[in-house]
Amino acid sequence: MEMDKAGKTLAMMQQKQNQDIEQLESLREYAQDYNKQGINPAQSLSQLNTYRLFADKLMQAIESQETVVTQSETMAEKAREAWLEKRARFKALEKLFIKMQSDYDGHLNKQEQKMLDELAAQQSVQSSQ
Repeated sequence: MEMDKAGKTLAMMQQKQNQDIEQLESLREYAQDYNKQGINPAQSLSQLNTYRLFADKLMQAIESQETVVTQSETMAEKAREAWLEKRARFKALEKLFIKMQSDYDGHLNKQEQKMLDELAAQQSVQSSQ
């Protein structure tokens, strides 16, 4: 159950990371398109100022989104490590269970063989009398 829960958390973190990366790429593409428009010499001073302010805000949004992507990458890596730890523990417990089951089956087989040997010996003694 712990491994499944860690797996679901990992999937969720990876999905968030992918969404954050897509958002960053979208912002970068938009900034690139916006910068391609460039400054028109016919624009008024207020239009130029608005263009510059918006470009600054866009760069701030990109920087902020880069931070978000870095954080989501860190969280996804931590979730991956947690899942790997849970998976390793599960595999170790599974291996231990199989060994214990095998040992128990071997013990039962020995007991059964001992009982059959004793029964055969008793039957042999009774038939020789």
